[in-house]
Amino acid sequence: MSGRGHQRGQSQDRGRGRGRGSDGGRGDRGGGGRGDYRGDRGGGRGDYRGDYRGDRGGGRGGGRGGPRGGGFAGGDVMFKPTNDPAAKLDERVTKAEDAKIANAKGTLNLQDLSLTKIPLPQRPGYGTMGTPINLRTNYFSLLPSAKQVLYRYNVEISPEVTVKRKKRQIHSLLLKADFCVNTGNCVATDYGANLVSTKKLDLGPDGRKELQVLYRDEDELVARPNATSYTIKVQLTGTIAISELLAYLASTDTTSAYEAKEEAIQALNILMSKLPNETAGVVPAPGNKYFPVTDPNFSFNLGGGLTAIRGFYASVRTSTLRVLYNVNVCASPFYKPGSLMDLMTDFRSQNRGPLLPMLDSFLKKLRVETNYLKDKEGRPTKRVKTIQGLARPPKVSTFGASANEARFQCDELGGMVTVNDYFKRKYKIILKAPQAPVMNVGSAEKPSFIPAELCSVLVGQMARRKLSEAQTAEMIKFACKRPADNARQIVGRGAEILGVSGVNMATMKKLGIDIQAKMLVVPGRILAPPQISYKSGMVRPDSGSWNMIKTKFTHGVPIKDWSFLQLDAGRDPFQGNIKATITQFTRTMNDCGLQVAPPNPPGGYRVSVGLLPADEDKNTRNLKQIFGQIKPGPAKMLLVVLPNTNATTYSYVKYLGDVEYGIHTVCVVADKLGKERGQLQYFANVALKFNLKRGGINQALTNDKLGILADGKTMVIGIDVTHPSPSSLKDTPSIAGVVASIDGRYGQWPASIRTQESRKEMVSGLSDMVAERLRAWRSKNGGALPTKLLVYRDGVSEGQYDTVLRDELPSIQDACKKLYPANAAKPKISIIIVGKRHHTRFYPMQESDGDRNGNPKNGTIVDRGITGERHWDFFLQAHTGLQGTARPAHYVVIRDEINIGANALEQLTHNLCYTFGRATKAISICPPAYYADLLCERGRCYLHGSLNTDAASSTSSFNPEGKWARGVHANLAESMFYI
Repeated sequence: MSGRGHQRGQSQDRGRGRGRGSDGGRGDRGGGGRGDYRGDRGGGRGDYRGDYRGDRGGGRGGGRGGPRGGGFAGGDVMFKPTNDPAAKLDERVTKAEDAKIANAKGTLNLQDLSLTKIPLPQRPGYGTMGTPINLRTNYFSLLPSAKQVLYRYNVEISPEVTVKRKKRQIHSLLLKADFCVNTGNCVATDYGANLVSTKKLDLGPDGRKELQVLYRDEDELVARPNATSYTIKVQLTGTIAISELLAYLASTDTTSAYEAKEEAIQALNILMSKLPNETAGVVPAPGNKYFPVTDPNFSFNLGGGLTAIRGFYASVRTSTLRVLYNVNVCASPFYKPGSLMDLMTDFRSQNRGPLLPMLDSFLKKLRVETNYLKDKEGRPTKRVKTIQGLARPPKVSTFGASANEARFQCDELGGMVTVNDYFKRKYKIILKAPQAPVMNVGSAEKPSFIPAELCSVLVGQMARRKLSEAQTAEMIKFACKRPADNARQIVGRGAEILGVSGVNMATMKKLGIDIQAKMLVVPGRILAPPQISYKSGMVRPDSGSWNMIKTKFTHGVPIKDWSFLQLDAGRDPFQGNIKATITQFTRTMNDCGLQVAPPNPPGGYRVSVGLLPADEDKNTRNLKQIFGQIKPGPAKMLLVVLPNTNATTYSYVKYLGDVEYGIHTVCVVADKLGKERGQLQYFANVALKFNLKRGGINQALTNDKLGILADGKTMVIGIDVTHPSPSSLKDTPSIAGVVASIDGRYGQWPASIRTQESRKEMVSGLSDMVAERLRAWRSKNGGALPTKLLVYRDGVSEGQYDTVLRDELPSIQDACKKLYPANAAKPKISIIIVGKRHHTRFYPMQESDGDRNGNPKNGTIVDRGITGERHWDFFLQAHTGLQGTARPAHYVVIRDEINIGANALEQLTHNLCYTFGRATKAISICPPAYYADLLCERGRCYLHGSLNTDAASSTSSFNPEGKWARGVHANLAESMFYI
């Protein structure tokens, strides 16, 4: 307080996953939540000193109550908009698309004329296989005036502002300048460095202007006497003629180019964001998302001080003959507004362990409002403060000091006083909870302490933090809505907020943009599923899935050296007879075609573990000890029976098995293993992993369904990178992974994995990892190397396609140079980007084209209508959405030396989705990309101590990040250890 009181100078074998629709979860991984919070070890204070609320007892217990919000009242499973019941395809678009294919010349496209970008392959044609259908999609047609010219301006602010909220407010003040107001409110900003106007700003003859702005917050009518003055420089940087964009999109000449396309889309996005950005009660978020934070119908209490709010994503896109506006629903956690004391009580109700460090992290950077100050007339004056954390030494004697404990020098009151005494004597305020921690709203060097009970949390503050497992489960339930429900929200509240429909359309027309307030209709096709080949015969999938009753794996392997390890937490669901369960599990594995001996030793292994955060050190010691005992014995496969889904325990088991001791581990949760209902199916699912880890093949496609892979000379590769989360320790590395097939059966996908520079998307060691995969292929194919490489690259954004071609393609080619003879032909390489984080959704128009939830049928593919006007891409929903709205995968071809062809690539990609070895169903993305994703998630287990910590938790004794940087134990190096 510096003497001034109030002012300053997620698995299949674990029973959970990450929610990929019908893919059977993310399986054996241990992600999807923080597990148990740990907090400061070594004693600490345990909580906020008991019931710190004083007058309110023990708080509310975090109860939820009420319905799960979101504004949905159910309704038809099928989306049938009343304003467009008989929508039809736009035949003009179809004719233009066909004309472009007919007029195609060579492999040129819009980027061939660019000196800065590597050209992408031209679309060879549109797919024709499958049953034709029509679908609605969550795109609207933008109709900007061809006469419209957009003016683009650069904005510079000095001194430099790094706080996004403050920069946003400075831009808001800039829009009040006369030269902006005089346009009739036709100026929009991205609140960064760009202004866009539909009218030319009066900046003088040289197109630039400099002005001074006194900073004031959004709740202040005038600037404070000591307010900072900012210099803002605005300069015209160029113009966008909409007619040129429209002409480019309408052209059937595939060699035509429009160099300003990206700038035009950016300018239109800025214009389209003007309305939601300036609408009261709507909070913008990164990634073109907007949340109606004051609408109770769009929120739900997650517990622990957080609220889930449903909002809308919006982005301008382009396609043949038209400009599109993609709108989708989204959901995000926010801090619960209102009383800070209530927020703290909610947080306490859902967290265990030493809570003060956790609370400190939870509240850091939270903005609160106080109103205990009075103006000259005695009226309450609101002040907005930012919490820097709890009180901490050396400014106070103890971390998390209360109002009774925190002292500071106050000359006005005669010396050292407590915060409690200060507010009593200075403001005549009797605190109701003086035992609660005080908030530091100053700085570490000059703290300023305020009692929590005098603070109110401002509305609309997004919680950019990792959710607890309980909150994650609630968030999924809240966000998981049927497609028809989501579609109704898009054309309803979403369209209203974004200016697509309703009274706000007038605002968009003022900016020169008309919008068709109807979802677009696009052509699609439903691809037929392939039959699945097993040792015991062929199986025909039904709705994207099948069962293995009386079916044996395509290639089952002998498993003679295995055992089981039970982590005993004091409650035994097997009632002392786990051997009987293991015997039945062994019998099931043999029924599936494995040759499995009884476990050795017959009674397995057992280790005691605790379930509290304070038990983690003991747990890791006990686990390491038991693995050390197992290593000299015969067990090369270990079934690990976990007491719960705790992520730390799971991750350490994987680290010990994969990295330290070289023992394959398959983790199961005790309650699921011992549950009689559905037990045989559960056993069969676990058997899938046993077979894959030991080199077996669970299911396969017949040669006629393998397309270009049928000759057995193509190595299929999957590549992915995963990055540390916001709660990770500083400089925690990213993890890159490469998986690849090893022969013409495409049932085994060994992998290479290593760490790299934090948050770098491109793979640094790709050449070495691809070389490792080529050597594995060579060892399995009599010394021969593949003639073709088909690469599925996961997790790359649209702006990074060129970087993949400039950085990663040469690395793959370099790996080939290392292994292929100098005078031998090098393999042809094709690269397909696999996109999952897009916002395109489809809605069947006929009930016969959808499933029981209102999603399109599995096998639905769309490659025209909304796809790229020049490049080669398509959307494929290979899976059946079991709940919520199915998300198709987006495939973009950025290199095609193989010359695959549209039908061939679409059919192959679809068929491969039925070969994912860990499930008896089609999955949502092509298996090479999915396996690479699972591989990187396994790497996260090895760095669990760094990736899953923040200021609220210390690292436990499981902290192997200093030991692991690449690969796994030699025993497992050429296996699917990551399954």
